[in-house]
Amino acid sequence: MRFMLVNQEHPCHGVCSACVRPLGASYVRHVSKQERYCDYDCYRQQTAMDMLWPRSPFEAIAVLTAISGWGWMIQMGALSRSLAEAYLREYDLLTMEGGDG
Repeated sequence: MRFMLVNQEHPCHGVCSACVRPLGASYVRHVSKQERYCDYDCYRQQTAMDMLWPRSPFEAIAVLTAISGWGWMIQMGALSRSLAEAYLREYDLLTMEGGDG
């Protein structure tokens, strides 16, 4: 369980962890972090940002390295596909013209 909906309980420090609005009698609380949110939308937006935003410089470096690695893989895949297509076109031309066979 990641979050729980709290009804009819006023927290000691009553501000939303995402938008800093005052919490009402009902709010959402993250179970492991104990952070409080004014509603599910604020909770969902904050958890989405937590997944996308790196927590440390090492994590940021790892993410950027992975992205750059994927970029190189996509480029190499496109290059190998074009070379294979060029080879197959030349092979078809040789076989249709009679070639050296």
